[in-house]
Amino acid sequence: MRQPRGRSLSQESARQARGRDRTDALVLLALWLGCLLADGLWVGQHHLPPAWDQGDHLSRALGFWQVLQQPAPWSGAWWFELWNQSPSYRGPLTYLVSAPVFSLLGPGFGAAILSNSLFNGLLLASVYGLGRLAHSRAAGLWAALFLACAPALLNQRSDYLIDFSLTAVLTACWWLLAVAVLTRPRRRWLWAGACGLGLGAVVLTRPTGVVLLWLPLVALGWTGLAALVAPLRLASGRRGPRRWDPLGRCALALAIAAAIAGPWFSQNWLTILSTINKARQWGVAYQEGMGATSLAGWLFYPQLLPTMLGQTLVALVAAGALVALALAWRRGWRPGSWPRGSQRRALLWWLSFPLGGLLVCVLMTSKDFRFVLPLLPQLGLALGVVTAQTAAQARPWIRPWQGALVAGALSGLLSNHFGLGPNLTGFAPHPPRGERGWPVEAIVATIRSQSPHQLSTLAVLPDHEFLNAFNLDAEGRRQQFKLAARQTLAPLDQLQDDLAGFDWFLLKGGHQGVMSDERQAKLSELVAQSPAFEPAGQWPLPDGSRADLYRRRQLSLAVDPIDWTAGQPASLVASLQAPAPERLEPLGLSLELQGPSQQLATGLLLLEWRPRAASAPGTLGTDAASPGATSWRADHAIGQGMVRAPQPKGRPRPGGLRIQEQLALQLPAPLAPGTYQLHAQLLTPKGQVLPLKVTSPTIQVDAGIGKPIEAPPLAANRITVLRHLGQQLRAGQLDPLFARVGQLNQTDPGQVYLRDGAAILRARLRQDPRNLDDLYALALAQALQRQAGSAAATLARILPLDPTNPNALLGLGVVNLYRFKPGAAKPLLERAAQLDPNNETLRTLRIVASAMGLDWGHALSLLKS
Repeated sequence: MRQPRGRSLSQESARQARGRDRTDALVLLALWLGCLLADGLWVGQHHLPPAWDQGDHLSRALGFWQVLQQPAPWSGAWWFELWNQSPSYRGPLTYLVSAPVFSLLGPGFGAAILSNSLFNGLLLASVYGLGRLAHSRAAGLWAALFLACAPALLNQRSDYLIDFSLTAVLTACWWLLAVAVLTRPRRRWLWAGACGLGLGAVVLTRPTGVVLLWLPLVALGWTGLAALVAPLRLASGRRGPRRWDPLGRCALALAIAAAIAGPWFSQNWLTILSTINKARQWGVAYQEGMGATSLAGWLFYPQLLPTMLGQTLVALVAAGALVALALAWRRGWRPGSWPRGSQRRALLWWLSFPLGGLLVCVLMTSKDFRFVLPLLPQLGLALGVVTAQTAAQARPWIRPWQGALVAGALSGLLSNHFGLGPNLTGFAPHPPRGERGWPVEAIVATIRSQSPHQLSTLAVLPDHEFLNAFNLDAEGRRQQFKLAARQTLAPLDQLQDDLAGFDWFLLKGGHQGVMSDERQAKLSELVAQSPAFEPAGQWPLPDGSRADLYRRRQLSLAVDPIDWTAGQPASLVASLQAPAPERLEPLGLSLELQGPSQQLATGLLLLEWRPRAASAPGTLGTDAASPGATSWRADHAIGQGMVRAPQPKGRPRPGGLRIQEQLALQLPAPLAPGTYQLHAQLLTPKGQVLPLKVTSPTIQVDAGIGKPIEAPPLAANRITVLRHLGQQLRAGQLDPLFARVGQLNQTDPGQVYLRDGAAILRARLRQDPRNLDDLYALALAQALQRQAGSAAATLARILPLDPTNPNALLGLGVVNLYRFKPGAAKPLLERAAQLDPNNETLRTLRIVASAMGLDWGHALSLLKS
């Protein structure tokens, strides 16, 4: 039986459409593979280490890669550790995409750059979809070609920053929104969910990227409200539950976006907001600022965008379009009337994203081509539409013109990507640089060779583009995560804290970098002249200067593997070193521990000196901080948490470690005279308290001794410092507290002192639950780890013990605000304000609590007071 002719024609048309779709897919695949080949050639010829931001991004990506090596998605602690790798406004999506590329190609800067190819594939597919939606298949293909060869995108594709991935994700999200709005697809709820997925991905890439979509998002919200109100009118014809559909789809999209980005954002929202503000301040201070108050500020991006796509390419497209218009004019064509109805709404929709985003970029106080990069695909899309519309004319000059466009695009790729041929794009080229000689890898290897079984921290004093704390930290992570590099933070009058906090320093001659100042110069001089440090390596640098590595003569931590008999208990030998017999301050504590590898690598030490006649060894004692104290503690993690036990290959033999530590020992003042004996215990991660075989001296304390004298700096016991910071929290001394926390966090790159300190303090509090010094220190450790629930519980224990202290109320109020519980925070802050009515910080927090609780009247009254 013969089919009807109409049906066969329809099937033939469908077959042709599928064939065209396959052809387009093959063209896009070939374009993407060509980009991948070009980027691979670029990476193969580029040998410079990453610069500042690039090194920071690489370091974070390696952190994600490390956590993902041991997946435990059923564990909340694993998710906390994963999201903790990206605590700033630089979202985790870029790093999560890079992690499998590291597993495939090996961890390194080149692999990180090549991970951009995955985002490039998303970008090309998305702009093709936009072109097809806006005009035709040809428009999408032309737009994809233009973006594949755009100089600004080539610049970012061959770098490792977050702007290229944001451009790709934002373009994909815009395509999803455009399909959902303009085509009214059958499965609207499914597309609403896809839009939520896109918005969540934008937030996970960089939360500020959503701001560029403000105008279309406002339009969607307004449309949803209008659709809800419209059915109430008789003329609308829509009644009943369906009037809720637009708002329901918006709610679904927002819910999915929140589900995707919420876990990361809710854990890090406070640091995300603070780093956004710091980035803004940095941009004003160190970048060329052209605000919206000047004509130059308004014209900066409109003038820059054509060069970002290539001036020659833009000019060729414009020339072809003008010629086509002129010929059409001669044939009698005249422009039609202004589009109305659905055509006008579609045009306004297409303009909402680029115009709204451009307005945001213009209003920013600092200007850089990377800030406007997410809008460049919209310009490429517009050129693709113009090209496709012009090429639709059957004119003899069309094919040569199209050939010129392809040649112009490829010429821009060769000149900007490889420095081949004249640069006709107007954009600064970014060819690979093959010079070698920056000893980033050698510096890290030198430190690792001398301290192979621990995490070392290197203080980096120079801030050169190719020798800085960021790329050294990334290299340290690449080399088995055995070294962390940090900039120093101690102010000019407290440089001894940095001398005491680091065992390794890197100095450089010549130009130091834009962020270096008098503080780094003075610290370099102190390190080079200090008898406590010695040279450990020298390297000539390509800029004609020299890099000098210094190490502490006697490292604060030394770890050596030894044979160990299974079942043999760990032992400790302690000795005290005073700079002079008649002085006990500063007092050095030398420890040597021997025991099983895993036990010592993860163990915590409970050390307490008590009068010889005090309670018997093996029990946890108390620590009096009052005048005439009769005991003191030196609790800390073994090796301050920096021990990395060697992993034996093949059949393991009983392994042990010998660990030697050098720490400053802080004594209470004044100290009651008498003879003091050390009592030591080992606290395991599971909370077990094990006895330690101790060989240690006694200390004879006489009246009148204990005044500090000049001596070489010793590493501070970070748990002791944490307890002191708890006392500052109790006293409300927040500025010095956070300044000292910043310094501690530089010397302890993973902030393990907070985790270990919390475990030690909980052990001590089991014996003395009312010790306020320990409780405040525990609350601080929990808050700094963003363990808001635990911090709230500890502060709740403090309130009845310290009821007249407004700082306890303030602390609990802040924690509740962090947990988005303004109702619980408000009464606490009001009570604190009654105890301390002149505290401006409290006034600000009360305003925040009232605003979060939607009590606008109270917030306004506080603002006016």
